[in-house]
Amino acid sequence: MESGSLTAGEASQRLMARLIGDAAFLIEGVASPETATAHMACFVESPSYLTSFKTSSSECWLITPQIYENLDEGARSKKTFLLTEKPYHSFVELVNFFFPAIKAIAKKHPQAWIDPSAEVASSAQVEAFVSVGPRAKIGARVILHSGAWIGEGSIIGDDSIIYAGAKVYPNCMLGKRNVIHGGAVIGGDGFGFLPGSKGLVKIPQVGRAVLADDVEIGANSTVDRGTIGDTYIGQGTKVDNLVQIGHNCKIGKNCILCAFVGLSGNTTLGDNVLMAGQAATKGHLEIGSNVQVGGASGISKDIAPNQQVKGYPALPLKEFLKIQVLHTKLPEIYKRLMEVEKKLEEINK
Repeated sequence: MESGSLTAGEASQRLMARLIGDAAFLIEGVASPETATAHMACFVESPSYLTSFKTSSSECWLITPQIYENLDEGARSKKTFLLTEKPYHSFVELVNFFFPAIKAIAKKHPQAWIDPSAEVASSAQVEAFVSVGPRAKIGARVILHSGAWIGEGSIIGDDSIIYAGAKVYPNCMLGKRNVIHGGAVIGGDGFGFLPGSKGLVKIPQVGRAVLADDVEIGANSTVDRGTIGDTYIGQGTKVDNLVQIGHNCKIGKNCILCAFVGLSGNTTLGDNVLMAGQAATKGHLEIGSNVQVGGASGISKDIAPNQQVKGYPALPLKEFLKIQVLHTKLPEIYKRLMEVEKKLEEINK
């Protein structure tokens, strides 16, 4: 819900930005340049977006000092500016001001089912049709939206949000400030079967799924529990929608897994790993810290830290790009080869 307004002078102090223009200018909201009205703030972080700056109705802009210096005098005189080295970050702070995070309202809806042995903090918000299993623990200021399901013995840390229809299976542990979006499943069985004389024999999945603080799991993503031991997601890691994290995976801090990423069982990721959409791994391998994996890449072997890789199978980025250039030249190379072969045939006649 949108909240309040503030002057450009107040915004300057809040954002620690240099103000140029009218300190009394009233900022009433934030918007994209295309949809903004005069009193809505916008930002420009790259000169390539100056076209939208020139056509937008917004009269308040967050921009870098370098971009401001390159503006003509006419443009400078018509707007109010907040100069900051990171306009996008400052814009996000303004978004958070106008759209503050939802806070828990202490309540337990009469249509929620809470097992008598569960521990639910008095400050938690439990909506209708929530199910909290035996011996589960729900921390302070947690919000459980309608239809959320918390299994037996699971722990939900303080200030976490479990959205409608999300499931946390038994004996899982979520840290503080976790966000689990609708349809996500935390702690489902890992995919393990052995061929037997009477068909496939299920391997018991008796480990846990453990999420550290500040983890976010997107809608309809799955984090399988460990077969024996834990599947673990480190502090600050963010997981997009429709991501599969297999049993016994170990994911470091501040990783980003984009939509359709698939991690086979026993994959280990270091800190700050970025995996773009549709990238996937073979099981039982390790990706080092600070690795960036391009979209739709297939990882079939360990990757040392601090690399950029792409392709199927994944190759160092520079090597992949060279191959792509050659790939576009294949028709020409093929044509030349045919001409050479034809001439050789004529010579050998």
